[in-house]
Order: sequence, then structure tokens, then C-alpha cells
Amino acid sequence: MSRVRALALAGVLILASPTLAQTQECSLDTWAEDLVAAWDRRGMLSNAPCYAGAITSMETARRMRNRVVDLFDRMYPRAGYKVVGLDPVNAKLPGVDRPMVGVMYVSMFVPNGSTIPLSSAERLITEPDLLISVKDTGINDATTLDEALPHLDRVYAFIEVPAPTFNNSPPNPYMMQASNLLPRWGVIGEGVAVSPDAAFLRSLETMRVTFRDGRGVVLAEQPGSYLGRNPLNAVLVVLEELKRRGERLHPGDLISAGSYMPPIPVTPDMYTEAVYEGIGGATLRVSARYR
Repeated sequence: MSRVRALALAGVLILASPTLAQTQECSLDTWAEDLVAAWDRRGMLSNAPCYAGAITSMETARRMRNRVVDLFDRMYPRAGYKVVGLDPVNAKLPGVDRPMVGVMYVSMFVPNGSTIPLSSAERLITEPDLLISVKDTGINDATTLDEALPHLDRVYAFIEVPAPTFNNSPPNPYMMQASNLLPRWGVIGEGVAVSPDAAFLRSLETMRVTFRDGRGVVLAEQPGSYLGRNPLNAVLVVLEELKRRGERLHPGDLISAGSYMPPIPVTPDMYTEAVYEGIGGATLRVSARYR
């Protein structure tokens, strides 16, 4: 007999393995409810291995993501979007056919220097990202970075603090995408106005991003081009994804371009700072504490 049994009963998928047969049942019909319930109680999915056995393609993952987003949309106002997969690490994960997109909500964003409560999730991870704000609806007609630039407002230093609802080691891109890319917190730091010219666009590629801990130890250092040659490509990725859903970007929407390093676990009394040198001639900083 197969080590994994899959039973299709009245459109409901149930997966079980011999070692988990007594505890592991799941249905794609209730994925969104289970995921949002785990997120809402600040915990983990108890049947995540079962779901990992059911969500085995990016097509299914995006369909599950859409259901999760539909539920979150009823609970919170949207603030923006996040992209994972412009970075070379996630782009090379098996099954990733294009950068992944998730939705972020107003309550997730906090100001520079905020203290992230450890009680806000069973697991927290942190990473240095970059945040872009939309100026006007003309962005929806852009197909190139040059076309997008005049319709963007500001670029911000940004630390994202996701909260996994399942064990993501090794990374499972299908579960990541199905889970709306695991958002929990985003710390918005210093910003600079977008200048619609080639020099500003180039500066986003040549800037240096440095992520440090409270002792000054450098955790990561990358050029701006680490994210898809230019982090503003995240805007085009989101535009394409929204068009598939019949949706549009709006003035004030925020877009997280992705991480400049693989995320690291948050520990008590931790401090992190991200520094962005050379964006339009400016140096931007953002920091967060975790208690």
C-alpha cells in the first residue's frame, strides 16, 4: 500500500500517512479557514504536513492564496502587496514559475523603531526588504520600469517580520504562496521621494543594503540589484498578478519588493537595523526590536 493515502470523498481531499493517520486530515475546501484561524490565534497549522501533501503545484497554491486573501479582505483593509522570488534564493526553489505575490493589510504596518511583540506569533522571522508607494492610478498602464517611475511616490527602508504558520525548513514554495507569503508585521523606515529619471532608477541597482544586529554584526550585505536586477521590478510583478485577478493598484498602495537575505529567526531582546546607502544620493535606515 502507498505510504500516503489520498481519498476523494464528495469533493473533499483527505490525506494521511501511516505515522500521522490518527491526527492528519485536511481538505482544500477548508484550507483558507484553517490558515486564517491559525494566523488569528497566532499559532501554527496542526495539520500542515497533510496540506503540504495536497498543495503540490503553483497553480493550486495560487488558488489557495486567493481564497485566503478573500477571507482576510473581509477582516482587514488592504494596504499593499509583497513579492517573493525576485531574489535568487527563492527564484531557484523547485516549482517557482514566476515571482510569488501576497497581500498585506493596514494593521501589519508599524513605524520605524517599533518593538515587535514576541507574543504576536508562535514563530517570527525577520528580513531586510524595500518598500515602494504608489502615487497615482497611471501605474496600472505601465509595462516597463521607465513607464512606472513617474507613477511611484516614495521608496522606504523596510524590515518585514513574517510569521510562518508551518515548518518551512526546507522552504516549500507551494505552502508559502498558498499561505499568502506569511505576513505579520512590516516596519516602515526612512523614505526618499522617487525621482522619475534614469539616475534614480540606476541608484536602486547600485545602492548597498546592509542588515546588522544589535552588536553591529553584519548579517547580510547586498547590492540593490540583488532583487531582480532592480527592486522596482516588484511593481511590474504585482501589476501582472492583479491583472490576472481583474484588480488594480491604487494611490497609496505599498509594495514590498522582497528580501535581501534569507529570513532569520527572531529571538528575545533582538535588535536589527537595515541601512540603504545610495538611493537617489540618500542613506535610509530602519530598525526594530523584538520583545
